Amino acid sequence: GGGIIGLEMGTVYSTLGARLDVVEMMDGLMQGADRDLVKVWEKMNARRFDKIMLKTKTVGAQATPEGIKVSFASAKEGQAAPEAGVYDLVLQAVGRSPNGRKIGADKVGLTVNERGFVPVDKQMRSNVPSLFAIGDLVGQPMLAHKAVHEAHVAAEVAAGDTKARFDARVIPSVAYTDPEVAWVGLTEDEAKAKGIPIKKGLFPWSASGRAIANGRDEGFTKLLFDDSPEGGHRILGGGIVGTHAGDMIGEVALAIEMGADAVDIGKTIHPHPTLGESIGMAAEVARVRNDAGRRALARRRRASSLI
Repeated sequence: GGGIIGLEMGTVYSTLGARLDVVEMMDGLMQGADRDLVKVWEKMNARRFDKIMLKTKTVGAQATPEGIKVSFASAKEGQAAPEAGVYDLVLQAVGRSPNGRKIGADKVGLTVNERGFVPVDKQMRSNVPSLFAIGDLVGQPMLAHKAVHEAHVAAEVAAGDTKARFDARVIPSVAYTDPEVAWVGLTEDEAKAKGIPIKKGLFPWSASGRAIANGRDEGFTKLLFDDSPEGGHRILGGGIVGTHAGDMIGEVALAIEMGADAVDIGKTIHPHPTLGESIGMAAEVARVRNDAGRRALARRRRASSLI
């Protein structure tokens, strides 16, 4: 599996000296992340892998005296499959499924859907009023930090707080690879698919004193702002690739929750020299581009009125 967990574990085993092949059914690694972020990761990690087999399924594994013989098939009809390979170990990391149907939840009256999830309301209450459910069992994304916040809500409601709700606008994701890849909110592809015009601010870490001093300036920080007339230029999403990206993405999540715009973020003084100041600099890039666009529009309008 070429998702987050497979690549995180692959990073560990590669660091310990293993050679790796990656098999992924989809047409790209780390699905869900901004493609620009993943490109940086791929460039930095090309040395780790002997083969990356995209659009490929694993269809069999057989123990032999030489090792585990693994056979493959193309995930796309009509395309040739890679040749079988022999491996010392096989790591299966192709996703998880909820265990709602395996723990007898229905025996106490809980509703369990066809996929094994237990539906809950905004207070994490199930269809049985005295029973709450949180975490992977209640739906995507299957992330510990989401589960913790759901647990807070459930505990507060159970203790008598009738106003507590789980109403997060966004939930950040982090791939703890090397470099780390972190994102939150909309990606460029998602904004495009939804027809939302965006203004992008991108700050390359090759211009960051701290990244250069660390000897790790391969990354960048990207912020996306709503460029529609009614959007108020508020931040919609952001992504970071580089060392400690996961430590910084929380600021972008906070900005989205608070409805911040490029001025709010860019005018917030970030300490220097830090990697975190790249968030403020990316916002400044977007703000300058936005101001330049407004000036160009004003010039066009003046020219039109003169004509």
